[in-house]
Amino acid sequence: MDLLKKIKKFLSENLDFKKPILLAYSGGVDSTCLLDLLLKYRDEYKIDLHVAHVDHGWREESFFQALEIQKKMKSLNVTFHLKRLELDFKKNLENESRNQRLLFFKTLFKEYKFQALITAHQKDDLAETVLKRFLEGANIFSLTSMQKVSKFDNFTIFRPLLDESKKDILAYLNQNNISYYIDSTNENTKFLRAKMRKDIFPFLQKNFNKQILDNLAQISSYSLELNSYLETKTSKIFEKMKISPFGLYIDLNECDQSLELKFIIKKIAKLKDIDLSRNILQKLVLWLLEKKPNLRLNLKNGDIFVDRGYLFILKNDFKTLKRKILVKQGSFDFGIWQVRVTKIKNDGDMKFSLSNWQNLFSSSLSIYLPENKYYMNYPSPSKYLKKLWENNKVPAFLRRQVPIVCSENKETYDFLSGKNFKLKHKNIFKIVIKLK
Repeated sequence: MDLLKKIKKFLSENLDFKKPILLAYSGGVDSTCLLDLLLKYRDEYKIDLHVAHVDHGWREESFFQALEIQKKMKSLNVTFHLKRLELDFKKNLENESRNQRLLFFKTLFKEYKFQALITAHQKDDLAETVLKRFLEGANIFSLTSMQKVSKFDNFTIFRPLLDESKKDILAYLNQNNISYYIDSTNENTKFLRAKMRKDIFPFLQKNFNKQILDNLAQISSYSLELNSYLETKTSKIFEKMKISPFGLYIDLNECDQSLELKFIIKKIAKLKDIDLSRNILQKLVLWLLEKKPNLRLNLKNGDIFVDRGYLFILKNDFKTLKRKILVKQGSFDFGIWQVRVTKIKNDGDMKFSLSNWQNLFSSSLSIYLPENKYYMNYPSPSKYLKKLWENNKVPAFLRRQVPIVCSENKETYDFLSGKNFKLKHKNIFKIVIKLK
């Protein structure tokens, strides 16, 4: 099947004709080919095509090429968006450029409500990304490089040329007498991508296997299959995950496979924007499999805890008060906590919904106490509390994070154990706390 038929099939299967699409256009080989293919079907599919071009400013001629592209799009009656980057050349240029491009696309998506960003990534790009991730030590389920249709940062990406090689794309342009720009930075081997294209891939294809592009693309496909399987396999576990201002909590006791645990932890780390080294990941998996109690890792974006098959990610900026305050009816603040106290008449048949430490990650915490004079403070070392929390398996690292309530005669009440206190009094207090 030739390129025209392939792009037509892709558009008929994926295009929403009521929404515009945005083409990321550099003017190079791949994006020029894709633009021509889209224009050939613009009228048939009534495509509302927008083109976005980013002038990185790395080359002197890029400014004038951007102006030429702008004139070309005007002659083609294509809505054009131009972004000139302001880069700090002391930083990593590739990363800095990528971040600014992404911000540019996000801004356009917010304004124009595009169905998708359509890019000209092809099989060589796919193979390069797979090899790069492999050499960086990625897990097997992380070798999924790119897909024809995918989601990224809340917008859809189309990559209709992903099965095509650079060689086939060049052949299409030559056959149709279509000109394109040559980016000299793609020849500069100080950049990793250029080094892979100029040095590493030619060496591998010459000395190992002429089908290396296909083989790497196949590895990406296998990884995608594994990724999809693990998504399905772990979906019920993720349904139990709780996230609140206090942090994240997930019960992993039902998961006894190392690969599944790695997949879950990597996914959670990405969600919370936490970088995990291979050694830390392996350590967490081992702790979870062995049901280790009360273990902690201090990381930049938060603290990770493992306790008897449970995984926690907590903020590390909570501050506790060293004083106690009087508990009074109504609402008041206790440090980072908002407290609400209401008086309830007890008719003897009332049923009380008790909270425990797990409610920290899903809702507020509450206790019901006989009407009395109480004070709120953070707990000090206590044999009674230690035994109470151990009996109710309250994770040790949570015990000092949540306040307790004490009466004048030093009776102690906590929010974490789920203990049901005796309520024979006519009037009782319901005390609810939650993070502000």
